[in-house]
Amino acid sequence: MSELGVLKIKKRENTNSRESKKLRKNGFVPASISCKGKDSVSVYLKTDELKKSVNKYGRYALFKLSIENEDTITGMVKDIHYSPIKGELLNVDLQEVSMSEEIKADLPVRLKGVEKLELRKLMALSQLDVIRVKGLPQDIPDEITIDVSNINGIENINVADVNFPKGIVPETNLEQCVISIVEVKRQASVEPEPDEDTESIDV
Repeated sequence: MSELGVLKIKKRENTNSRESKKLRKNGFVPASISCKGKDSVSVYLKTDELKKSVNKYGRYALFKLSIENEDTITGMVKDIHYSPIKGELLNVDLQEVSMSEEIKADLPVRLKGVEKLELRKLMALSQLDVIRVKGLPQDIPDEITIDVSNINGIENINVADVNFPKGIVPETNLEQCVISIVEVKRQASVEPEPDEDTESIDV
């Protein structure tokens, strides 16, 4: 496993909405750390550092959570919450993990080879945006990739048909459709009928 990124975190005493708003205004994001068998811990961290780390290491990457005056723990970003209107980063849920205990995650579905489908006058319709999976934290990928480049006709791709990475098991109904491959129907162009009131003139 590659070297883990580090998220520097500070504890927060006040967890009311006014204090959270003040943190966001000053470039921080309120967060909480869930620990198995323990109460969650209210913390905060720099918004820019969080965004840069997630972009660099991946949405489900493992991080060293460096909490001031405490031992560093291994964790991951469980959920990121945004405001529905402005898209402002509101708060983040972090989770302490054990390398020997499986976790569950909702992974987005990404298609590969769509351009080859189009050459065959086929189109992929998404039926499932995310697939819930289970595996060890270090094995969880950022997404599930489905290659449709070799499909030559109409068909459905179910969860059971997807090739999951080693150590990753779907936690979704295997018969659930993920992608439907359909034909692209093109409308035949219709020639306009001549106007009955218009006389044809031979030149």
